[in-house]
Amino acid sequence: MNRPCYVTFLLGLLLLATSSKAQQAPQIDIDYASFAYDEQESLVELYMAIEAGSLAYEEGDSLYTSSIPLELSLLSSSDTDLDASAERVVWEQEMDLQFAVMDPSVITEGQVFLRQVRLTVVPGEYELQIAMPLSGQDPVQASRDVIIPEYGQQESCAISDITLASRITHSENRDDPFYKNGLQIRPNASQLYGEGAANLFYYAEAYTTACAASGTDEYTMWIYVSKEGKPVPITGLEKRSRRAVRPTDVLVGRFDLSALASGIYSLRTAVLDNTDESKVEQTRKFRVFNPAADSAQPAVFYMNNNAEFPEGFAWQRPVQCSGTSDWWRCLHTKTVVDNAEQESIRIRHVEDIKAVRFLHERPELIGSRRRLLREVKYPESARRAGIEGQVVVQFTVDEEGNARDAVILEGVGGGCDEEAIRVITEHARFKPGISGEIAVPVRMSMPIRCKPR
Repeated sequence: MNRPCYVTFLLGLLLLATSSKAQQAPQIDIDYASFAYDEQESLVELYMAIEAGSLAYEEGDSLYTSSIPLELSLLSSSDTDLDASAERVVWEQEMDLQFAVMDPSVITEGQVFLRQVRLTVVPGEYELQIAMPLSGQDPVQASRDVIIPEYGQQESCAISDITLASRITHSENRDDPFYKNGLQIRPNASQLYGEGAANLFYYAEAYTTACAASGTDEYTMWIYVSKEGKPVPITGLEKRSRRAVRPTDVLVGRFDLSALASGIYSLRTAVLDNTDESKVEQTRKFRVFNPAADSAQPAVFYMNNNAEFPEGFAWQRPVQCSGTSDWWRCLHTKTVVDNAEQESIRIRHVEDIKAVRFLHERPELIGSRRRLLREVKYPESARRAGIEGQVVVQFTVDEEGNARDAVILEGVGGGCDEEAIRVITEHARFKPGISGEIAVPVRMSMPIRCKPR
C-alpha cells in the first residue's frame, strides 16, 4: 500500500522539433489514484492538468478555442513478454480535449485546465500508455506502471490512495465532473506546492476501520507531513483524531505548507488502534518549491520520478531536448542551477481559468464586444488619478445566460474595477453553455478596457 505515487508526465517538455515547423507538445501532467468500488473491481481516477499557456488558440466569434487529441490505454502487465497487443488492452479511450478562453493574452504562467477520467478495473498491475498525436510528426508517447490494490474483499483495515488537491469545497452539484461524496475536489496532478500555492488539500478513504476499534465504536486516524524517508511529523503539520467506525470513512483536510523549505515531502496516513499501534498506513510524496523559506543552497531538480530523492533536494531547470529522438533519456537528465538563477524559476500554480465541463456548446456573448464596451463609463476618480488600463473580470454564466458571481482577477483601481463588474453583470448577456441537452453554469473571464474616450 505504500507504493510511490509519482506518475506525472511532463509531455510539454518534449520539444520534438525536427524542423522549424514542428509542433510543440502542450504541457500535461497526469496523475492517478485508486479507491474501493465493489467486490470485483477498484475505481481508478486519472487526473490531467494542461498548461493553458502552452496551448495554441484559434480565434472565434466570441471565444478563443484550443483542442488536444489524446489517446489513453490501460494494458495488463501480467505477461511482460507480450507486445502492446489488443489482448493486453483492458481499457482505452480517445478524447479530443476542448478548451475555451475569452482572451489568451490574459493567461498567466501556471494556469491550467483540469480533466478527470474515471474507470473501474480488476485489481492488479497495469501499464498506462499515453499518446498525443501531433500535426506532421509521430505522436508523443509515454507510459507508466499502475498498481491497483484490491479493496473490496479485505477483512483488515485498508486506506485508498491519497488524492492531492489544490482545492476541496463542499458541493451539491452531482453533474460536476469533480464531484465526489458531497465535495468538489480539484486534483493537483503535478504534486507541486509552495509559493502562491501553499495549501495542500487531501482526500482519501479508510475501509473496514473496525479492525482498529478493539471492541469500541471509534478508532484513531493519524495524518501528518514528514520529510521524505523520515516518518516523523513536522511540527504543526500533524492531525490526530478519534473517528467513528464506518465501513468507509472519508478523510478530507488541509495543511498550510508556507513555512516549508523547498524539497521532497510525504503526506502520511495511519489507522491506529487503542494502543497507538498502526494497523495500516498509506503514503503520498509531493514537492515544495518555496524560495522564501529556503537557505542559500545550490539546486538540483530530479526529473525522473522513479529516482530516490536525496537529502537536501533542490530544484533544477529542465533540460531542453530539441531535435533529439531519445527524449525519454533526455527528460531524465539533471543539471544544477546556481543561486543567481533560482529567482527566475516559478512553480505552476494549480488554478483554473474557467470551470471545466464537457460542453457541447460554450457560452456565447449576445451582441458584439464592441457594443458591450460602449457601456463602460470612465470613472471620475480614475480620471483625477490618471488611471486607465485593462480589468479582467471572472464570472459565471448561469443557465439563463446571466453573468453572476463576478470577481476581479486583474484590477487597476480608481473605480475601474467596480465599473467593469457593473458592465458585466448589468449589460452582458449570453447564450448559456450546453452540456448534453441542458443548460449548465460555466465559469468564464473577460477583459474590460477602462480608459477615457
